[in-house]
Amino acid sequence: SGSTGRPKGVVIEHHALATYLHRARTTYSAMNGATVLHSPLAFDLTITALWTPLTAGGTVHITSLEDTTTQPTLIKATPSHLPLLTTLPETASPSHTLILGGEALHTDHLTAWRNQHPHVQIINAYGPTESTVNITDHHLNEDTPDGSIPIGRPFANTQVYVLDSAPRPVPPGVT
Repeated sequence: SGSTGRPKGVVIEHHALATYLHRARTTYSAMNGATVLHSPLAFDLTITALWTPLTAGGTVHITSLEDTTTQPTLIKATPSHLPLLTTLPETASPSHTLILGGEALHTDHLTAWRNQHPHVQIINAYGPTESTVNITDHHLNEDTPDGSIPIGRPFANTQVYVLDSAPRPVPPGVT
């Protein structure tokens, strides 16, 4: 996990990985097609791109986004990959589903890519590595309003707490 800017190892239990893979396999229907594994094995998005297709009967092409020769049905990437994808041939982008995570997603990031690929399903995924990749996702539709993209709803059997820095009122009698 690198959320602090300094990579560190994270322990993921087998049952948490199995639970995530089961949900990903049933939620991301393009997993039974082709994916491109373009990230290092230690990066958590690799779990989705590598292991889920293998549990769903799909194929995995281990290559860079620039060098892919087979159009994938699904790619998992970060919003920072979108400018690169817009400069590559159309066959470098997924034909069915693009899952984005790891950074905040804003509609400004999506505009150019989405204009080139208007029928591809886009999913904004969120979750710290410690929770086994993602624990929420938001499926965008074609009428997504401008601005920040929501992180979505928690997966089944998961709770998410959103904390902010707003001051809390002090109860009477407490100093």
